[in-house]
Amino acid sequence: MSKRKNRRKYLPILLAIITSFCLLSFYGLVIEPNRFVVAHHQLNKQFAEANNSFKIVQISDLHLRKFNNRSKLIAKQINKLNPNIILFTGDSIDKAEQLDGFEHFLSRLNRQTAKYAVMGNWEYWADIDLKRLTAIYANYNCRLLVNESILHNYGDRTILITGLDDLTSKPDLMKSLQGVRPQPNHLLLAHSPAYRDLFSIDELAMLRQYKPQYMLSGHTHGGQISLFGFTPLRPNGSGRYISGWYRDSAPWLYVSRGLGVSVLPVRIGVVPEISYFEWFLN
Repeated sequence: MSKRKNRRKYLPILLAIITSFCLLSFYGLVIEPNRFVVAHHQLNKQFAEANNSFKIVQISDLHLRKFNNRSKLIAKQINKLNPNIILFTGDSIDKAEQLDGFEHFLSRLNRQTAKYAVMGNWEYWADIDLKRLTAIYANYNCRLLVNESILHNYGDRTILITGLDDLTSKPDLMKSLQGVRPQPNHLLLAHSPAYRDLFSIDELAMLRQYKPQYMLSGHTHGGQISLFGFTPLRPNGSGRYISGWYRDSAPWLYVSRGLGVSVLPVRIGVVPEISYFEWFLN
């Protein structure tokens, strides 16, 4: 009789555990992966003037599998932010057959807004046709940067944007800056944040010469699962980085949580984000 009473005593606890697990699973599989927020940041606020506010939207790790209502909402939100440039920091798609859906997504963005992109590991793993991807980007006013730099003019100011190849391939800072003069406003784009800790001695010397202020990355998805700050799963190429700002050394690094999922179709405690930066230019 006492055994039955003990079983009944623990039954509500067991039911509570099972219910909590089911609710958490539903949230992680259905709710959070389909949410997104806009993460706002101001850079160089101490230099704010009437005409030097440069607005950037960073889209990372979209992992677009099909163009759907969520994709429409993301595109609508980007247009609503009215940025000066849009930056794609890799892993926009997972498979070659998803290119059509990604092109549809690009078509929803303001074509007049300049856009720049870099490669991610999934574009390589999926064996995406680089020529076709470059052409699709170009058709929507987007320049794919693979170890190269470009000067973007904004009023009487210039921004040097350097796009590095992903660690899956051959990122090359020296090649990226060959023949380019240093600029007071310089931004690095690299999909995998671990590259920040892998610069060679020559590359470090070049960084001291060019003095880029900021580096934007993605790749980590913030771990996709974060339990009280603990992120048990991060992909190779994450290094010591999870998400947010890292100001321990130059250039300052921002790691976006990204918008999609990969491998595991789940997010818990890591809400997808559109990263928005207001940069007060020198």
